[in-house]
Amino acid sequence: MRPGPDCIGVMILRILVGFLAAVILIGMLACGQPGDETIPTASSFDLLESGFHQSTIEVSSGERVEVAVDVRQERHDQHICGAPSLVDPFGNILQTLTPRQISEKATSTHFVYESRYAFFAATDGEYAVKLENRACLLDEVAAVATVQWTVHPVRE
Repeated sequence: MRPGPDCIGVMILRILVGFLAAVILIGMLACGQPGDETIPTASSFDLLESGFHQSTIEVSSGERVEVAVDVRQERHDQHICGAPSLVDPFGNILQTLTPRQISEKATSTHFVYESRYAFFAATDGEYAVKLENRACLLDEVAAVATVQWTVHPVRE
């Protein structure tokens, strides 16, 4: 038994509505939804310029913040340059980051270290990554640090 013309029209309409819903969902996932925008910022420092460097970002309470610190330094058996600490708007150290050597990026003359951390901002204000580099500065170990911040705004 063949379905009538009305039944075929309803089936085609259901297929089109399902297809349209799938296209809209894929578009939303690909493009993001309002409030899903991330705000990336990066800064680089020549660690031989000073023993202390600081990268800051203004954050609102509740936002998810990701910070990545990469240090490329001359090979040295005693020092890891630019030891990073995460500081809150009140000057408190939230976390002392532990650099991890990335052997795949190392060369015969340089080491590469990375530190990663993520947190939810407890208060509005300026958060900072402080890079302490006194030992490398005294021994004149050349190094460059890059601090990458990514802020995920609060969904409303």
